[in-house]
Amino acid sequence: MASRAVALSYARTRLRGSSALTQLSRPTGRLGRRDLIPFLLDTVDAPTIPTVPPATESDALAYPPFGRAVALLANAGASTNWYARRFDSALGISIPIADQPAFVGDPDPLSTLWNYRWAACEDGILYGNHVALKGDIDWRTGRPGWVLPLPVDEVWLMVEPDGSYHWVIGGITLTADEVFHVSFGARSGQLLGRGVLKQYADSLGGSLAAESYSRDTFAAGALPPAVIAAGGVVDQKQADDLKSKWRDIVSTREPVVLPSGTTLLPIVGNAEQAQLVDARKWNAHMTANAVGIPPWKLGLDGPTMTYQNVETGDIDFVRDSADRWMRPLTEAVTKWLMPAGTEVVWDYDSRMRADSKSTMEIVTGYFSAGIISEDEARAKIGLPPKPAPAGWG
Repeated sequence: MASRAVALSYARTRLRGSSALTQLSRPTGRLGRRDLIPFLLDTVDAPTIPTVPPATESDALAYPPFGRAVALLANAGASTNWYARRFDSALGISIPIADQPAFVGDPDPLSTLWNYRWAACEDGILYGNHVALKGDIDWRTGRPGWVLPLPVDEVWLMVEPDGSYHWVIGGITLTADEVFHVSFGARSGQLLGRGVLKQYADSLGGSLAAESYSRDTFAAGALPPAVIAAGGVVDQKQADDLKSKWRDIVSTREPVVLPSGTTLLPIVGNAEQAQLVDARKWNAHMTANAVGIPPWKLGLDGPTMTYQNVETGDIDFVRDSADRWMRPLTEAVTKWLMPAGTEVVWDYDSRMRADSKSTMEIVTGYFSAGIISEDEARAKIGLPPKPAPAGWG
């Protein structure tokens, strides 16, 4: 079996082959047809093919399906409770720690707990990485008790020739020991994760271009361009006047009186025939799939939801969508900021509570079967232990 030293040496070898300086927010570059045609034709005068730029953060978040999907997932991480626990060998289960570590209750002294978890999850969704400076030591854990988050799109990774690496922000170089880094999914041997913007920047750029075209078409009332055939000979001033009148129709949809003998020949086309409506729905569905969220969460077509399976839908959302971006954070906190034997986990049960009637039936069944005590049953529905009878003890 290879020793830890051998494994670390191999990791440094992999890093040595990486780029010397990498920005965490930089999208993956790739050659397009416009790049290849000059080489294929062996000429620099090749025709230019229009290309769509990759989506940026601001453009993507301004696109309602993407922005709403990110908000739903980030809020799932921000509003779900987490806690530290340890395995109790006597009981055979993991139980919460009575005195919770400082990081669990207040990870960022400059912000709220909710906002820290939101920002960390959003960093992961957009860029695949969350980076923060480690703070003072917590006496409970012997590890940093708080962190100072850094703007992930301004952080760089610098790899030295010997395979060691440093973090760089604002011209300041930081060692790996000074930084708390969460990778939201990285390939074997790689340090940096891949967020939605990096992985789907090109596809999102295409959706944004189609959305912009559709918006402009609908803003013009879906009126097509037209050819205006004027009776007789017109000069440039008259031609400009006719074009101006048609633009008024497109922008205001007000009727316009054209000179006698003028014929208007619309170039037939409308939004439905151009499949703009279907294209916008398809792009929204594609965006939901790229972010990893059920389309029906964004108001798109989905399965018929009844009262009984709404809870199941929420469970699926947490398991298949939210946990993809929430679990990497607690795993990193457990490994780098907690002592051995202590783990930080999300309290998913508190988020996925059933309706009152179903909860009561389940708790009553557990109590009747002797699985839980009366006080444990009361705790499940948010009540304190039952008071002792008068004169007891």
